[in-house]
Amino acid sequence: MAYQLRCDSCDLDRECTDWAEANRYASEHEAEYVDHWVSIYDLQEA
Repeated sequence: MAYQLRCDSCDLDRECTDWAEANRYASEHEAEYVDHWVSIYDLQEA
């Protein structure tokens, strides 16, 4: 299953192949940029 990451404060727009990868990238981005919020979307539902 594929997931799409999108950040509310920058141009982050990344596709990940599984939930663990998506969650890891989102967590790393939010840790690096503490005022950013990353949403993870299930591409099957889009």
